[in-house]
Amino acid sequence: SGSSSLHPHRHCPVGVWSLGASHGGFLMALSKVEAPLTDEAKDDVERSIVIAQGIFATAVTMVIPTRAPLVLIMKSGDPAATAQVMGLMSSGAALLELFVNPVFGRLSDTYGRKPFMLIPMALDTILHGAVGLRPNLMPLMFVDRVVSGSMTYCFLSPLNAALADVRGTGAMLTQATARAQMYYGIGACVGPLIGAKLGGRKSFAVSAALFAATYIWISQKLPETLTDERRKTFDIAACSPLRFLRLFRQKMTGTLAVTIGLQSFGDYLNIYDINFLYLKTMLGYGAEQVGHFASMVGVSQIINGQMMKTMSAMAGRKGATAISNAMYAAALVALGTARNTAQVGFAVLLMAFGHLRAGAVTNYLQDHGQAAGMGAAEIEAAKSNLTAVLKVFMPILYGKIFAWATSNGRNIPGLPYFLIAGLMGVAQLTFSSVDPDKSSKSA
Repeated sequence: SGSSSLHPHRHCPVGVWSLGASHGGFLMALSKVEAPLTDEAKDDVERSIVIAQGIFATAVTMVIPTRAPLVLIMKSGDPAATAQVMGLMSSGAALLELFVNPVFGRLSDTYGRKPFMLIPMALDTILHGAVGLRPNLMPLMFVDRVVSGSMTYCFLSPLNAALADVRGTGAMLTQATARAQMYYGIGACVGPLIGAKLGGRKSFAVSAALFAATYIWISQKLPETLTDERRKTFDIAACSPLRFLRLFRQKMTGTLAVTIGLQSFGDYLNIYDINFLYLKTMLGYGAEQVGHFASMVGVSQIINGQMMKTMSAMAGRKGATAISNAMYAAALVALGTARNTAQVGFAVLLMAFGHLRAGAVTNYLQDHGQAAGMGAAEIEAAKSNLTAVLKVFMPILYGKIFAWATSNGRNIPGLPYFLIAGLMGVAQLTFSSVDPDKSSKSA
């Protein structure tokens, strides 16, 4: 029938390939429908997901301490010009993500999670490998940063959706998300240390190898988690870069989306460009010290994974969110006033209570969004697109604020951090304006 051509899994028995030949051999070969998972199998799937996230995080963060120094060399040692180029790269990545991520999200809700985790890994392997071969070619560096940056969330959206497939939308998902954050933190700790030691082209080459390892791990260890009954009919309208506006049709999902958007201003991947500029300008850090800082942040993410589970158990998801927002705001103020390594270390210690501040909010959004008829990956993509809109402007905004705060006799280098700390407070006020524990069916 016409409907089944759009929704190829609706009448597909367990154990047969989930896509017909009309949809192409690639997706057909990757999205095999699996039998319903047992509880033990779900534990294995969760373990495979979080390990994949750890390998992925190692690959991503390995080039954090090495990309900016390579750009600095190509810009003849000019920090301001380097910051401008890095900001344009980050904004370009966010702009591309804005268009690509909803497509991946909707396709993932139709054809399964696995293919759309593998595609970003293949692209990242190729691009980082190319930079490893030609590290001093600015157009290649720019394309790599834009495309691989956009692929980060294109990968994480179906991965997080797969986690929701096996753990639902309640407290179990919060626990699983915390565990995934711990593994991401391990990767974020190890990656910068290795990258700083390797330096330049070698860091990109090894990063490419780890992206390839992530591809192999997922293809071999992770079954398809999206069952037939949860697959969505493909809808081209769901691929719009403005699809996140659907989150604002209801007060609850809209409020949760605004909260996540405000919280995202402090996400580590959104501030690491300004971190490099701040640490180099104010503390004289080089690539190795920046790598050590990034590793310290990774350690704090590992700690936060466990802390979030403890806080959620003791204070509930709402209480844990309030604590996390407050502690992360305090961490940013501490970082913005740091003038030596010990003070930077104190700021990172405070971060150990705040990295996962959006975890429970995201889980609430899944609960209420799915009750409104959205797919898990569609919600993840919509959320990512909302933050992508903000990320187009964030790096440029932070760079301009830093330039203004350190010019014409002004000496407020921590001003970008102070602004973000204030936004964490606004995020908490926004979150507190609704009761997300209210039944999603009545919200």
